[in-house]
Amino acid sequence: MRKNLQVFIWVILVFHGVGIAQNVKISGKVTGPDNEVLTDVNVIVKGAKQGATTDANGNYAITAPSNTMLVFSFIGFVDQEVNVNGRQVINISLVKGDGSLQDVVVTALGIKKEVRKLGYATSTVTNEQIATNRTPNVLSGLQGKMAGVNISTMASGPAGSVKVRIRGQSSFNSVNSPLIVLNGVPMDNTSYGIGVSGPRSGQVNSSDGGDGFSSINPDDIETMTVLKGAAASALYGYRAKDGVIMVTTKSGSARKGIGVDYNVNFTSDTPLDFTDFQYEYGQGERGVRPTTPYPNSAVWSFGEKFQPGMTQVLFNNLTFPYEPVRDRYKKFYLTGRNLTNTVTLSNSGDHGGFSLSLANTDYSGIIPNSKYVRRSVNLGFTQDVAKNLTVSGNVNYSNENNTNPPQVNTQDMDITTVMATLANSMPIY
Repeated sequence: MRKNLQVFIWVILVFHGVGIAQNVKISGKVTGPDNEVLTDVNVIVKGAKQGATTDANGNYAITAPSNTMLVFSFIGFVDQEVNVNGRQVINISLVKGDGSLQDVVVTALGIKKEVRKLGYATSTVTNEQIATNRTPNVLSGLQGKMAGVNISTMASGPAGSVKVRIRGQSSFNSVNSPLIVLNGVPMDNTSYGIGVSGPRSGQVNSSDGGDGFSSINPDDIETMTVLKGAAASALYGYRAKDGVIMVTTKSGSARKGIGVDYNVNFTSDTPLDFTDFQYEYGQGERGVRPTTPYPNSAVWSFGEKFQPGMTQVLFNNLTFPYEPVRDRYKKFYLTGRNLTNTVTLSNSGDHGGFSLSLANTDYSGIIPNSKYVRRSVNLGFTQDVAKNLTVSGNVNYSNENNTNPPQVNTQDMDITTVMATLANSMPIY
């Protein structure tokens, strides 16, 4: 009776066009776009846990139902689904994908590794993420975008230096700054100060001359990867004890063929004024305003109470109205303007490409007579010259002219200090 029931069910399924799938042994070979053999390609049965991988010759073998689909996946290539249709031999060729480096980072000497295979934490920022918060100094635009990375900037314009700390301070008596590696070459990121002898004995005033990162055009950067922790020092030695920032500039275009890109970026700087000075008593000391030439100080506002028609005698025996001077920051500081133009010529093909960019940065600071000009050129290229031989290179050139940068690491000769401590009746012209 049971046998007759099974035959009856089989007849009904055939009558309605439903066949019973039989397992078949499938084998084949997986190659790349240039007919190269691909090893360790994942071959799985769609919707099941069955799977296999290709060997050193690109061959695979798997048992699967005759009416199922096989999924071929390999890092850097587009996943491909193939319908079995009862076939026992299936050879396929995978196509490279544009997102081949999404889960891959560049470590030392240009070596690319999967993130999951690294023994230390990493964070990667792409050019698209940098462009969403573009700043003249590329490190300034990374604030809040990398976990465990603290970035502090100085109010000294686009040529100013930036302090970077990865996972805090590691030592009391060392620099604590990460190693910067540009296209596989370690780069000096020392903050440069311009020293000038001060009016007092032993006093030295210094200007913020920027650091190595201020010479890099943000439009030329393809990716930035932070290697965190002391484990990264195994790649570059003791210099990487505070981590490494890997910078990779462009060496081609994501699209095929020749392309020309033009990028213009404009930013403005305006000082914030949160001061709340008193404007009842003016310049002077002990309730007396300056009435004789060459007063002793211009920073005290302990003089007489303001009255209409009063005058004061200041330096060079000049007489000025003794009245409150309001909005001193707006009267002295300017609106900083930064304009950056970048033209990029790129080409990309099946065997390589190149990227050539010319950039110009013009910045007028908030301090009068302060200006910064940067001219930079970046050339990157990569080319497959043979089956297992790829040649790549990068050339970066930057010419900078920083005029009258802001004073830092000083007190009396710093403009910010002078403006904050100036007497409230001192005229600004």
